[in-house]
Amino acid sequence: MSDIHSTGMLQIERLAFGTDMVSRLFPCRVRNAAALDYYGESQLRGGADFFDFIPHQPRGLVVAIGEVSGHGGAATALLLPGLRGFLRTSLPGDTGDIRRVVRDLNRALCDTSPDSFYATLFCAAIDPDLRQLRYVNAGHEPALLIRGATERVYRLESTGTVLGLTTRSGYGVRTLALEPGDLLVAFSGGVADAANSSGRAFGASGVLQALRDYPGARASELVAYLIDAVRQFADRAGTADDRTVTVVRFNQTLADPVLEDEARELTFAAA
Repeated sequence: MSDIHSTGMLQIERLAFGTDMVSRLFPCRVRNAAALDYYGESQLRGGADFFDFIPHQPRGLVVAIGEVSGHGGAATALLLPGLRGFLRTSLPGDTGDIRRVVRDLNRALCDTSPDSFYATLFCAAIDPDLRQLRYVNAGHEPALLIRGATERVYRLESTGTVLGLTTRSGYGVRTLALEPGDLLVAFSGGVADAANSSGRAFGASGVLQALRDYPGARASELVAYLIDAVRQFADRAGTADDRTVTVVRFNQTLADPVLEDEARELTFAAA
């Protein structure tokens, strides 16, 4: 199956899984998030990745990215729209609690999905008025928050296990301040795990290097540069994995910062 590209500006894409044709909803632009420059794209080979941008509170945005595993193409066709629909129904309200939403989604998947099914999810709510990012990471590849002023990097680790395993799973929420020019980059395992002919993985260091080669670029440009960097890195080795990237930059001028909580600062060597 050839690559199928989806962007944050598309609403519906038709994907083929073998002989089955299914509808897949993709995110459209959130009009009230004026302080944010954001974009996402998927290269789908197996159809297991998903992402979305969802309005949240008066001027905020939720970015969600995840992967599904342990199933066939038919299950993907049925379950991915349900995942996105659950998030879109639960998150837009101004009292939305992303930790509660992720907990409820996990319970719904445990109750309704096949035993072999599970999903990862990174879900971050960005509030421009509070200058704050709150996130839950349910077993997904850690996202990166890159400070615009200092280029310090924070790795947004898991706050709970993958979705769909047990209703007893708990999920923590972590909060970080936002500063002008801050960049949130979330990606799927097909990006981080892409390997070259020597078996070396692209990893977070490859993501950072690709982004630092293009300072000041728009979110859509950074997504394109990053996906192209992964393709060139792993071209000879080839891959059957989906690759999904989302980028959000906070552009608003800020006053006093909010205190940060529970983020690990990392230093990466150039790839």
